[in-house]
Amino acid sequence: MRDKFDKKTGKLIEAVAAGKEGAFDELFNTTKEQMYFVAYRYLRDKSKIQDVLNDSYFKIYRASTSFNTKQSARNWMYTIVKNTALTYTRRDILRNEEELTEIHSCADDFVDNCIDDISVKAALDALDSDSRTIIVMKFWGGYTFEEISNDMQLPLTTLYGRYKAALKNISAAIKEANV
Repeated sequence: MRDKFDKKTGKLIEAVAAGKEGAFDELFNTTKEQMYFVAYRYLRDKSKIQDVLNDSYFKIYRASTSFNTKQSARNWMYTIVKNTALTYTRRDILRNEEELTEIHSCADDFVDNCIDDISVKAALDALDSDSRTIIVMKFWGGYTFEEISNDMQLPLTTLYGRYKAALKNISAAIKEANV
């Protein structure tokens, strides 16, 4: 059986669908805290939550005419917010994958065009392609080891080993160049 909150929310959704003035504002004010926590559960990023809530309430407004009064209003709204948050999460994952791929594919160009110190450039040039990519992604790309591991499809332990070896090689090359 539905509780008072759910019944009130259902009636507000019906009022929104009927075009009753002020119903949408009341629906928003009544449910915004619960919907915030639903979005937070999936995103954990306050800046994105506001976007998700704006999109969700727009979807709720548009779909209010298709709301079935026999179903739970709370669950109906939760589902809309959850699906909108998951869509944002998928977009972020795809965007991060694209950025990682771009950094991985242009690491060589980055070394040639962006590093002014000749000894550092020479030391990076002396590394194999994978080691150079790891160093560029970590230091200049700001990526975590886990993100680099996923992008390069390497186990974390292998990645750490290559990272440490690359740092040793760079250090040795810089010392040798400055002697």
